[in-house]
Amino acid sequence: MAKLASYRAKRDFTRTSEPKGKATRHKGSSFVVQKHAASRLHYDFRLELDGVLKSWAVAKGPSLVKGEKRLAVHVEDHPLDYADFEGLIPEGQYGGGTVLVWDRGIWEPEGDPHDGYDKGRLTFRLDGEKLHGTWHLIRMAKRPRERQEAWLLIKADDAYARAENDPDILEEAPLSVKSGRSIEEIAPSPTAKAAVKRKAASKKPAASSSKKSASPAKRTTAAKATKASDVEVAGIPLTHPERVLWEEQGLTKQALAEFYADIADWLLPHLVNRPLTLIRCPSGAQKKCFVQRHSWAGMNPAIHRTMVPDKPSKLEVLTVSDIQGVIALVQSGVLEMHVWGATLADLERPDRLIFDFDPGEGVEWRQVIEGAFAIRERLKVLGLVSFLKTTGGKGLHVVVPLKPKAPWKEALAFTRSMAEAMAKDEPDRYTTTSVKNERQGRIFIDYLRNNREASAVAPYSTRSRPGAPVATPVAWDELTPGLKPNGFTVENLGVRLAALRQDPWAEIAKVDQVLPDVKRTKRTSQKKGA
Repeated sequence: MAKLASYRAKRDFTRTSEPKGKATRHKGSSFVVQKHAASRLHYDFRLELDGVLKSWAVAKGPSLVKGEKRLAVHVEDHPLDYADFEGLIPEGQYGGGTVLVWDRGIWEPEGDPHDGYDKGRLTFRLDGEKLHGTWHLIRMAKRPRERQEAWLLIKADDAYARAENDPDILEEAPLSVKSGRSIEEIAPSPTAKAAVKRKAASKKPAASSSKKSASPAKRTTAAKATKASDVEVAGIPLTHPERVLWEEQGLTKQALAEFYADIADWLLPHLVNRPLTLIRCPSGAQKKCFVQRHSWAGMNPAIHRTMVPDKPSKLEVLTVSDIQGVIALVQSGVLEMHVWGATLADLERPDRLIFDFDPGEGVEWRQVIEGAFAIRERLKVLGLVSFLKTTGGKGLHVVVPLKPKAPWKEALAFTRSMAEAMAKDEPDRYTTTSVKNERQGRIFIDYLRNNREASAVAPYSTRSRPGAPVATPVAWDELTPGLKPNGFTVENLGVRLAALRQDPWAEIAKVDQVLPDVKRTKRTSQKKGA
C-alpha cells in the first residue's frame, strides 16, 4: 500500500479512469513505454520491480542512437495494471491529457536490479515490440532545490543501436502497440490538437504552390499511366510493379511477388494464421524501413485483422491465410515477415520454440555451426527433436516443435535454462547477454524470442539486407562450413527447392513432443557441466 501512496494521493479516482491498483508480491519482468500528451508531450518509461512499475518521465522519448543521453525524471511508482492504461486523463487532473501504450515487452537486468537501482546505475536488456537490446539508466547528482531525481536513459552500443542519421524510432513507429491508434485517434488532448494544427499549417504553403502541384489534367494523365502499368499476381493488383526493392540485384516488387507465388507451398505452412511482425520498406531495402504490427489505412482485406484476448483488454494482430495475403503484403512494401511461436488457435501456448545463435565480432562460422549442433545434442538428451533454419543474416535458428500444452512462461523458463547452461559450461564461447562488448568473440544465444508477442523471421521470408537473402529451412546433414547463413536468395532459392528430394521440415508438423519439466532440465544441465 505504501509503495503507491504518492500515486493515489495525486489522483481523484472518481474523475479519472486510471487504475487505482495495488502493490503485489508478483515477481515479473514487464516494461512499458507510454506516450503521454499532457501539458507537454513526453514518454513515460516504466520497469516492473517488486510488484510496482518504477517510472521515469522521458521528455524527448527514448533514442536508439548509441550513447545519446535522454533526460528521465524519476516519478512516483505506478501499479502494474497501469501498463495497460490507454485513454484520456481529464483536464484538471494530475497528468491531464492523452495516454497511448507506445511499447511493451519484458526487461532483463544485468546483475541485481535492486542494487543497481539503489546505486543509481541500472543496465538491462529490453525485448519489446519497438525497443530491443541493452540500455542504461543512470542517476545524476542531485542539484539544490531539485524535488525529483534526474536520470539519463541511454542506448548501449549493440546490434540494435542506430547512427545519428538513421530514422527516429519515435517518428518511424508512432502508433499504439495495444490498439494500433494514434494519440489523436484515442482522445485528442489540447497538446495533441495543437500539434496537429502546427503540422497542418506547415504543409499548407507547399500544397497551395502552383509551381509544386501538378494541374488536374496532368494528375489524371499520371493516374492513368500508373493504372495502365499495374499488374496482378495471384489475383492481387500491384501498383508500381517495376519499383526496385534490391538495387544491386535489380529485383522489383513484381519479381518478389512472383517469387512468393512460386514457393507458396513451401512458405504457407509456416506462415498461415500466425500473428505477424512486418518490416516494411516501401522504397526498397536500402531506404527507410519500419516495423508494423497493426493495421494501417488502405490495408488490403487479404491481410486479416483480428482482435485477440490480451488481459485485461484486447490486442490487434495481423495474419494471412493464403498466398493472396502474402502478395498483399508485398504490395504494401513488406520485405520481412516475422511470426509468433503460436497460432491463432492457441496464442497462450507455443507450438514452436526458437534458439537464435547470433555471432559477435570475431566469431567464425564453424563456431556457429558447432553451437547449433551442441544445442541439438542437449535437446536430444531430453527427448526433443529439433529443426534448423538459416536466418538470411549471420546466424542460425534451432527450432523445437511442440504440442501446444505448456504456457509461455514455462517455454521461456525452459529456453533460458538451456541457453544459460551452455553459457555456464563454455563461457568463452557463449553468452546470454546482447551487450556488444560481452559478445566479442562469443555467440549470443537469444532465448527471449520465446515470449507471447516476440517473433522470429518466418521460414522462406526475404530479409531487407543486401543480396535479397531468404531465411531457409535446411537439414542437419547440410550444416557444413560450405553452407552460409545468407547464402540462399530470391535468385537461387528456386533452384535449391527444385533439386531437393525431400522438404527438410517435412516432419515438423507431425512431431509429437511436449516441453520437459524445467527443473529436470536444470539438473541435467548442471550434471553435464560438473
